[in-house]
Amino acid sequence: MGQCGFNRLAITAGIRKVFMETLKRVDIALPTYDDEALLWGDPSPDATIERLQAFGIGEIAIKNGSNSALVAAGGHREAIPVPDVVVPIDKTAAGDSFNAGYMAARLADENPADAVIAGHRLASEVIRHSGAIL
Repeated sequence: MGQCGFNRLAITAGIRKVFMETLKRVDIALPTYDDEALLWGDPSPDATIERLQAFGIGEIAIKNGSNSALVAAGGHREAIPVPDVVVPIDKTAAGDSFNAGYMAARLADENPADAVIAGHRLASEVIRHSGAIL
């Protein structure tokens, strides 16, 4: 038991169970590597891709901060570097902005690699502003 009276292992196990049920219904996954490493113990973005592919997810883009994002789709896997690494003013909504840029590009029939670039570009613009307000 922790100081707050909860069992961290039980909570983590519960979260994993919910995620595992959810992942069975996912077509496109856009997780953040740091979160996956913390929750699942994934040693690398490649390990995250492999774990998610085991659920039958066909398109995965692993966000990894200012490092390259890793995208896997259609049997291909590619590291896509961040086009412009910027010094953030505020990281609020960086991941959500990436997701929005990615999904908008995919809805416009862009391929997954180009969608990652669109996600990177939108996120890099958002983190240049305080409070994720452009």
